[in-house]
Amino acid sequence: MADKYPKTKQGGIWKNNNATAENKQPPYRGYLVITEEMLKTLVVLTRNNAWKKEGQNPDLGPKIKVAAWLNTAKESGEKYFRLNGDVYYDKEYDHLFDGSEETPADVPAPAPKVETPDDDDFPF
Repeated sequence: MADKYPKTKQGGIWKNNNATAENKQPPYRGYLVITEEMLKTLVVLTRNNAWKKEGQNPDLGPKIKVAAWLNTAKESGEKYFRLNGDVYYDKEYDHLFDGSEETPADVPAPAPKVETPDDDDFPF
């Protein structure tokens, strides 16, 4: 993977020069930046169990749509895929984000319940 990242900072995938059949590393590696806004959206979807589940394992959660463009790094001439990601959700969940109703992300989480041991629990 190149030392220089694309200026978009959205993400990229580069050829993995360390990949071999013996070490079973993937032929390409990279990253996708998750912005604060994306993270907030993912939290709201997860807290409301609100994502399209058809055709996917029910244990999986919300999806991030990924788009890729084949680019060439200006400094090294190395080819890489520039990535852009957006959180995917169906229109039926728009109400969670348009301000028409309070969402769990707007409500503070309840404080965890701390159990205090009874005096009888101590042997002394």
